[in-house]
Amino acid sequence: MQKTAAKNKVFFYLVSLVLALLLSVSFVPKTHAQGLEADITPPDDVENVQIEVYDGAVLLSWDVATDDVGVAGYKIYSGPETVTAEGGEYSNDVIDAGDVIEYLVEGLENGEEVFFAVTAYDAAGNESENYSNEVNGTPDPSYGEAPAPQHAAADEEAPTVSDASALDNATVQVVFSEAVVLPSEAPETAFTIIDNATSESLAVLSVEMDPDDVLGETVLLTTDPQEGGAEYILTVGIQLEDTAGNPIVSGTSDTAAFIGSTVEPGSDLTGDLPEDDLQAPTVVSAVSLGTDSLQVVFSEPVILDSDPETNFFIAEEADASNMLDILSVERDETGSVVTIETTPQETVIYTVIVTGVLDEAGNEIDETANSDSFEGNTGSDEEVSSDETEPMEDSGPALTPENVKNFVASIVSEFVVKLTWEISEDAAIIDQILYKSTDGGVSYDDGTSLGPDREELELTGLTPGTSYYFKLTSKDAAGNESEGLITSITLPKTGMGVGLLVGASMGLAALRRRKK
Repeated sequence: MQKTAAKNKVFFYLVSLVLALLLSVSFVPKTHAQGLEADITPPDDVENVQIEVYDGAVLLSWDVATDDVGVAGYKIYSGPETVTAEGGEYSNDVIDAGDVIEYLVEGLENGEEVFFAVTAYDAAGNESENYSNEVNGTPDPSYGEAPAPQHAAADEEAPTVSDASALDNATVQVVFSEAVVLPSEAPETAFTIIDNATSESLAVLSVEMDPDDVLGETVLLTTDPQEGGAEYILTVGIQLEDTAGNPIVSGTSDTAAFIGSTVEPGSDLTGDLPEDDLQAPTVVSAVSLGTDSLQVVFSEPVILDSDPETNFFIAEEADASNMLDILSVERDETGSVVTIETTPQETVIYTVIVTGVLDEAGNEIDETANSDSFEGNTGSDEEVSSDETEPMEDSGPALTPENVKNFVASIVSEFVVKLTWEISEDAAIIDQILYKSTDGGVSYDDGTSLGPDREELELTGLTPGTSYYFKLTSKDAAGNESEGLITSITLPKTGMGVGLLVGASMGLAALRRRKK
């Protein structure tokens, strides 16, 4: 009996234990049951970390990271030494930057190098498995004062069209407010171009990212031949997105106007141009060539309307109602010299005014420098009396020497400018003279002799933030000097942003294993 009773007690104990376990499982609260399916997937690693160095501070920025649920924020790791080994650590306190993609790290010691890397984390506390690419910089007072700490929020803004311009009559450059991603299929369908005057469509044949734009903000469109001087309206569809997946918004921010080009693809006029050309063309000079023609020289190659006679207005300076009719307009091979045939001139002062002329970057002529005056030529001083028996003395070469071609200025650094050009083919030229101006081309220095064969020059010791105008002329043995070609450029300022990517070790172990 005792054994049987003991067995029964053991049996009932085991049954009670099983029932208790079953009951405990069946009555698990719902919130706990949901916790069994909690987010355990970490965000992807942070990419494209960049650094700008300032006085006692650095500005870090990076691309938006992705997560299966959503990124909640970012952590910044730093230290005085690089982290390259598996499981390595940064020694400085970790900064929780929050949900931003730009962060100003302040209070750093000037002259001391600091290394940085970034990770992303989600709401469940999961953190990127690896550090981002590592960047480094040494703060220094020479880099200027840091901007106000405005920690940019993660990208939620849609891209907008900043500008559109015709590079030639079959290529349109479209610049966006930020980096964009083209549709994977048929990207040309995301772009529509309409002639604003006729409402006719200009076909977009192909689309590609501009290979020269490392920021990814510029797109090149190949089109059917454009009508020179016609105004086109470009519209971008919602298929185009930024790198964070924000599509462009339909409305005014998705459109831009540009003027059709007359320049053929591959023409010399589409050669090496200064990057980010924002300088408008100007009229350098106007001079009479005879009784019924004159020459207008521009500061750079220009694009005329399809009806170029409408680009010019010529009238007496004393009485604007007395105008010269323009019979024809012809641009020379350099693109910067225009010859105009007119009705007969009088021996008076005329003013020529130029309107609607563009440079190759689409900048319209500067309205404050779009005119010049010249003295009309009746040809009377060239007439010879029929009873004149003695020959006229040779007064030397009467023609102005030929200008150089394709005179271009480009920035080498904030202190250095490089000038390039093609020498004249005029055999009579014995020298080239370079003039420099810092007052907008109003006055130039005494000039520097470069010799007859030089085709490039680097100018050093220039002042950052200053706009320079350069005029290059040709000179022959008789001392005659050409009108010259003018190019201009503005050097960047020192200070903010000059330390961009200083010392960045972008190529060193793109991803580092974070210590667990």
